[in-house]
Amino acid sequence: MEFSNVIDIFFKVSAILLGVIYLLYAIVIAKQVNIMTKTLEDKFNFVVSFVSSLQVTVALILLIFAIFLV
Repeated sequence: MEFSNVIDIFFKVSAILLGVIYLLYAIVIAKQVNIMTKTLEDKFNFVVSFVSSLQVTVALILLIFAIFLV
């Protein structure tokens, strides 16, 4: 096995692992935002919820890219 193959495998595993960690982080933040919007009533709740759901979507897309494209 060549050295470049080892580096490629290490990079792919690292990218997938970091993608999973980021997705878990985004899901936790989304749950916290959901609890916050139920507790507090504010005119910016929609914006915060939208940004939170957008972050989860981006994290999922990055994980899919890490699995299939890297």
